[in-house]
Amino acid sequence: PNYKSSLMVGGAGTAKTSTALMYTSHFDPLEHLVKRVNFSSATTPNGLQKTIESEVERKTGKTFCPPGGKLMTVFLDDMAMPLVNEWGDQITLEITRQLIE
Repeated sequence: PNYKSSLMVGGAGTAKTSTALMYTSHFDPLEHLVKRVNFSSATTPNGLQKTIESEVERKTGKTFCPPGGKLMTVFLDDMAMPLVNEWGDQITLEITRQLIE
């Protein structure tokens, strides 16, 4: 694949979000789409899917891409926030993993 995933870790208040936003602010908006998704305990897999799908278009079959042939960066903020179910899973993170793969 021609994408790169990154995970920024650190304690609360260590400027992870600010750093990511400063980095993505240098992207040319005519060539690069940036989507920021803030996770919370109310974030659901369906909500995440709808959020991502609202920014992409279907090419063929199951292939989706950003409109206009642009590149796209998805910034997922507060990934540890989604609700943990009774089995100890965070199902919103499972759909996130599937999106990345």
